[in-house]
Amino acid sequence: MAYDRFMAICRPLHYSTLMSKRVCLALMLVSYLAGLVSLVAHTSLTFSLSYCGSNIINHFFCEIPPLLGLSCSDTYISEILLFSLCGFIEFSTILIIFISYAFILIAIIRMHSAEGRLKAFSTCGSHLTGVTLFYGTVMFMYLRPTSSYSLGQDKWASVFYTVIIPMLNPLIYSLRNKDVKAAFKKLIGKKCQE
Repeated sequence: MAYDRFMAICRPLHYSTLMSKRVCLALMLVSYLAGLVSLVAHTSLTFSLSYCGSNIINHFFCEIPPLLGLSCSDTYISEILLFSLCGFIEFSTILIIFISYAFILIAIIRMHSAEGRLKAFSTCGSHLTGVTLFYGTVMFMYLRPTSSYSLGQDKWASVFYTVIIPMLNPLIYSLRNKDVKAAFKKLIGKKCQE
């Protein structure tokens, strides 16, 4: 989406040729392949661990950090892999997003129309809000040492990035719509009067 926003704002006249179906397919395939490599690596290492004692995962769903906590074998390699793969995927995507938004910010500053700048900031602001919420909770969940895991916090963090943020995305992106903004302000006004 950051690349899409970059092309729409920085190269608006070339958007349809630069964001062809082929480019969109390539971007999608890279995303899926990165996820697949991570999935296969983590799954194969998780299946190689031995589990003794309780087999009840104190979590909302089966996720890697709680599984590592249940294992009675050495989880050092799994933890290093989790940290390095997730770290690489997180930081490379965040870097791409920040680089594209740096170019977008430069393009917005160069715009002559105040209305155009406002529209561009509105478009990018909703995307950055969603990205910040998602990546913030994912980094909290995966990019810290196992010794600092807290099942209570982890459960709520995982619910936040798997349920809450996807539910908020339509609201975040629809706040660019003038009718939705007006209805939201009206709702807030009624709640403040009560």
